[in-house]
Amino acid sequence: MKYAYFSLPLWGCVTNRNATMGILTDIADALAGFVRRNPLTVLAILLLALGAPALLKGIAFFILYAIMGFVLLVIGLMIYFRWRIRRVQRQMEERFGEGGFDPRGFGGAPFGGARPRGETRREGDVEVRRTAEAPEKRVSNDVGDYVEFEETKH
Repeated sequence: MKYAYFSLPLWGCVTNRNATMGILTDIADALAGFVRRNPLTVLAILLLALGAPALLKGIAFFILYAIMGFVLLVIGLMIYFRWRIRRVQRQMEERFGEGGFDPRGFGGAPFGGARPRGETRREGDVEVRRTAEAPEKRVSNDVGDYVEFEETKH
């Protein structure tokens, strides 16, 4: 059976009568596998434990604090992003109405247009609104000329 670096296979142990022995055996197997795969790492850890226990303790605390810091950072980021998403959701509800989002458009009106609360329309009804006539030209007709040009390559 292959193990990851330090995984503990716990399946099947709970229904077993000797569940505790099964778990302990699995832990011992996992440790033996780790030693077989990483003999130099284990040797370095043993030398540190025998020669400089204070240094090993410092390394262990550093790793522990690094892991705890990472976990706290992840939890903090999760809380921040949930708060940020709820804030944006609240802003969207204020901007587009509290009815939520409609697939036809924001706030239930097609193309984002606001519809009065009491007004209801059947699907498929068409409303044509005429806007102002063609806008006035800002530049007189006699201003500007068309120039024909030809691109040449050197």
